[in-house]
Amino acid sequence: MTLRSLGVAGLSLVALIAACQRTVPVHIHYGSDACDFCRMTIIDPRFAAQLITRTGKAYKFDDPGCLRAFATSGQIADRDIHSAWANDHDNPGLVVNARSAFFVASEQIKAPMNGGLAAFASRASADTAQ
Repeated sequence: MTLRSLGVAGLSLVALIAACQRTVPVHIHYGSDACDFCRMTIIDPRFAAQLITRTGKAYKFDDPGCLRAFATSGQIADRDIHSAWANDHDNPGLVVNARSAFFVASEQIKAPMNGGLAAFASRASADTAQ
């Protein structure tokens, strides 16, 4: 094998590894996974959230407020954040990109950390929750 073919093989391997890095939400094991900010066990799927780094590391949260606090804490540089996700409060099986989610803050929302913050996939659902 020539030096040139080793270089091409090395670049191909780097491209393959980069393509395999997971930059989508991961499965949360409710009742056993801990929040990466407050360390409480993630129990209520209506409030679960995640932050995914550019390298594919997933940070899991029990409350959208914990996601917000973690993202602004400086533990992860802004440039290293790939995306943030939150479960739809009305349909917890639906994970919504935080950029397109509608967040509602209300004392009526009983979130795990009492932050009163919930995410919704649609404006209509968010308006109903207020």
